[in-house]
Formats: sequence, C-alpha cells, structure tokens
Amino acid sequence: MKVIIRRKEEKDVEDCIDINIKEWWSTYKDLIPNQIIRDLQVKNQERIDNGIKNVREKNNTFVAEVDGKVVGFSSYGKSRNKKFPDCGEIYSCYILDDYHGLKIGRKLADKVMESLIKDGYQTMITACLVGNPFNAWHKALGGKFVCEVITNIKGFDFKENVYYHDNLKKSYEENKKKF
Repeated sequence: MKVIIRRKEEKDVEDCIDINIKEWWSTYKDLIPNQIIRDLQVKNQERIDNGIKNVREKNNTFVAEVDGKVVGFSSYGKSRNKKFPDCGEIYSCYILDDYHGLKIGRKLADKVMESLIKDGYQTMITACLVGNPFNAWHKALGGKFVCEVITNIKGFDFKENVYYHDNLKKSYEENKKKF
C-alpha cells in the first residue's frame, strides 16, 4: 500500500465531498442531530463549484491517496477563532473509516504544519467537538487543551475543545518522529 500526500486538484473535489459526507455521518451521528447533518452534507453543483473555486484561489487542502484512490483530506489556513488571531489552524481532517489506523491523518497533519510554517505561522490551533473520539488525535499531534468554545452549526450551539500548539515548529518535528 502506497500513501501519497499531495495538494488537492480540481479532479479531487467530488471525492473530497464524498469523504466529507461519509465521515460526517460516521463521526457526528451521535453528536449532532441528523437533520443538521442532512442539511449540511449534500453533494450538489454549488458545492462542487465552490470546491473548484477554492482549489483555484486558495489551494489550502492536501489529499491522501492510497493506490490511486483519494481516501482523505485536510484543509488549513489562518485561525478562524478570534481568541487566536495570529495562529494557523487545521480546519478539517477526514479519512475514510477503512483507512483509519494507518497514520494517514498524521501524514496529512505533517504536510499542513509544514505549509503553515512556510506561511510564517509560529503557532497553531485545532478544534474538535466535545465527545468526538478524535479528540485523542488532536492531543497526539502535540496540541495542549486550552479551552472550550461554543460553535454554532445551523442555529444550534455545540462545545468544541481547542488545542493550542505554542511552538508549531516543535510540534511539526515531534509529529515527524512518530511515523
């Protein structure tokens, strides 16, 4: 099995949408009401067009490819959290269930951290819904739990744990040693 981590291309947009939809159902079905997931996780032309536009304008997403198949992705950029205005942030990291445990998420995070460092960030945050089993992944990346915040999804408030990397370069170097 060969894992390739590369920048997302236009041809990957629909695969990433499919992964996002599957993983939202798998990950959030017991944390977020089904109606919200149904409303947010649709594959339509508008979402495809927005994905293509994002690739052309930002290209802030890496994909994981295994034997020619896109099996995961991670996107990043400037922190969206007003409490951490100078930080980089991993916005998302989704891997198809069948590929969990293969350190693909860690490899994606490595590329994201490397890119954030190249973009001049010295610190980084990640956020994960309270109750999500992947909080352990956020901790394993080296982030320290700093606070809970409220995030609003379709008019409903949910608690998220925020993990802070006060030395992004150190987290990146430590992460690389783990795989």
